[in-house]
Amino acid sequence: MQITRTLAVLTVLLAAVAAWLIVSTPPPGMVVVRDAQMAVARVDASDALPTHPPANLGWQPLDQQQLSKWRGPYWLRWQVPAATGPDSGGRTLRLSLRAASQLYWNGTPWISNGVVGRTAEEEQPGRVDLVHVLPPASGNANDELVVLASSQRQHFTLHGADAMVLIAPAAVMYGQIILPWLIAAFATGALAAACLYFLSVLRGQTRTPGARLLLALGVVGLALPAVEAWRSLLGYDYPWHGPRLVALLVLHVAAAALLPAYLARRFGVAVPRAGGLLYLAMIAALAISLPGFDTRSAAVLLLSLLASAWLLLRARGEAEDRWPILALLLAGLLALLVARSAFLDGPYFLLLAVLMVFLLLRHAAQLQALDRHNALLREERARLSLQLLQRGIQPHWLMNTLTCLQELIEQAPQRASRLVESLADQFDRLRDSSSRQSVPLQEELALCRSHLDIVGLALGQRMVLEVEGEDTVLSLPPGILHAQVENALTHAGAMACALHPFHLRVRRDDVRWVLELHSARGTAARRGRGTGTRYIEASLAAAFPDGWAFAQVAEGDRWCGRIELTCAS
Repeated sequence: MQITRTLAVLTVLLAAVAAWLIVSTPPPGMVVVRDAQMAVARVDASDALPTHPPANLGWQPLDQQQLSKWRGPYWLRWQVPAATGPDSGGRTLRLSLRAASQLYWNGTPWISNGVVGRTAEEEQPGRVDLVHVLPPASGNANDELVVLASSQRQHFTLHGADAMVLIAPAAVMYGQIILPWLIAAFATGALAAACLYFLSVLRGQTRTPGARLLLALGVVGLALPAVEAWRSLLGYDYPWHGPRLVALLVLHVAAAALLPAYLARRFGVAVPRAGGLLYLAMIAALAISLPGFDTRSAAVLLLSLLASAWLLLRARGEAEDRWPILALLLAGLLALLVARSAFLDGPYFLLLAVLMVFLLLRHAAQLQALDRHNALLREERARLSLQLLQRGIQPHWLMNTLTCLQELIEQAPQRASRLVESLADQFDRLRDSSSRQSVPLQEELALCRSHLDIVGLALGQRMVLEVEGEDTVLSLPPGILHAQVENALTHAGAMACALHPFHLRVRRDDVRWVLELHSARGTAARRGRGTGTRYIEASLAAAFPDGWAFAQVAEGDRWCGRIELTCAS
C-alpha cells in the first residue's frame, strides 16, 4: 500500500510536469530574436521626441543588466530574420519590455504602447508584454524592428531588463501563452476542491494540530499560480512588474516557512525554538541579500525542501504518509537543481498543488478517523456514565443508607435530617453531572464531598477530602474524581477511608495539569479495571484525545490515582 501510494503520487506529479514542459517548450516556427542593440536617445528638455534614430547614434550590443538601470528615453533595435514558409503572412510579434514604447517596423512608425516621456509626468506606462500581428515583410534578408522606449516609472531596480522579442505564427504564439496555464488551472482547481473538502471535514476545528498551517499553505498554493499567470493571461502595465515579483517572493517565503512548520507539527517532530528562529532568519537573509528575484526564490525553496526532507527523515511512524511526501520533495529538489528558472515558472506550483492535495486529503482522512474514534468514545462514555449513575443509586448501597436513615430518625433526628439533605444533594448532582461533557473542578469536588458526607453520616464518622490547589481554574469530565472516591470506599472500606483522609493535589507542570488523589490503600495489592476505572479512561480519552494519562499505584499504606492532562482548559 505504501509503495503503491508513493508511485501514484509521483506519477501524477511527473505527468503534470511533463505536460507543462511539453506545452511550454518553444515549438517549431517560434523564433527568439537575439541580434539586438541599444543606445541612449539624447533629447533636450525643449526638443520633441525623435521619430527615428539618428545616423550616428552609437549602437552597442544589448546588455540586460545595464538596460535595467536606464530610465530613458532610449533606443532598442532588433534584426528580425525574414519570414519563410506558408505562415509568412501571419507572423505575430511578442515584445517583452518594461517600458512605454513606440515601435517602428522597417523605418515606418507602427504601434504605440503607452506614451514615451522624458519625465515620469510625461510618460504613460505601456504593457509589459505586447503581442501584435507583424506588418508585411520588407523582402530583404532581415526586417528591422526599432523601439523608442522610456522606463521612468520603475519602482524597483531589477537585476536585468529581460527585454526580448519572439516571432511566431499567431496560432503558435497564443497557444504558447495559454496551453501551459490550462494545466495549471486543472492543478489549481484540484487544489481548491481539496481545500473545500478539507474545510467541510474540519468544520471549524481549527485547534486540530497543524490545521491552520495547512490551510495557510493551501492559500499560498492557490495564490502562486494566480500571481504567476497574471502576466501571461491578463497582462499589466510595466510598473506593476516589480510589485508582482515581490508578491511572488513573499509567497515563496511563506511556502518555505509554512511547509516545514506543518510537517513538524503533523509528524510530531520536536524543533527547538532557537532552531526555528535560525531557519526563519536564514530564509529572510536569502530573500533579501541575493541578487535577482529568481535567485532569491530558488534559494528559499531549496532551503525549504531540504528542511522538509530532514524533518521527514527524523519523524517516526505513519510511514505510509511520510514516504510519498518525501518522494515528492526529493523530486522537486532534483528539478530545482537541474532547471532553476523552468522549475520556478510552472513545475514548482504543480509540485505544490500535488503535494497540497495529498496533504489535505490525508489530513481530512485522519480527521474523519478521529471523529469516528471520538464518536465511539462518546458512546462508551455515555454507557459507562449510565452505569456509574446506576451504581450511585444501586439498591444495596441505597438500602444500607435508608436503613441507617431509619435508625438515625429514632436516635439522632438532626443527623437524619442532614443525611436526607446530603442524599438529595447527591442525587441532584449525579443527575446534573451525567448530562454534561465537562464540569469545573469545584463542582466535581462538591459531588465527592456530598458522597463522603452521606457515608460519614451513616457511619457516624467524619469523612474528609483535603484539597491542595482547589482554586485552580480547571474543567474535567464529570465523575472521574467521584469514581476514584467510590473505588477507594469499595476496595479499602469506609472505616479505612475515615482514618486516612482523602487528599487531592492539583498542580501545573509546564504545559500539563497533574491531579493526584491519595486515599486509603486497604489490603488489595492492586486494583483491577472495573467500571469506575474504565469510565475514567473513556471520559479522559473523549475529552482530551492524545493528551491524557491515568495511572493507579500503591505508595506505602496509601493509594494514589494520578491524572495528567496536556491540553486541559
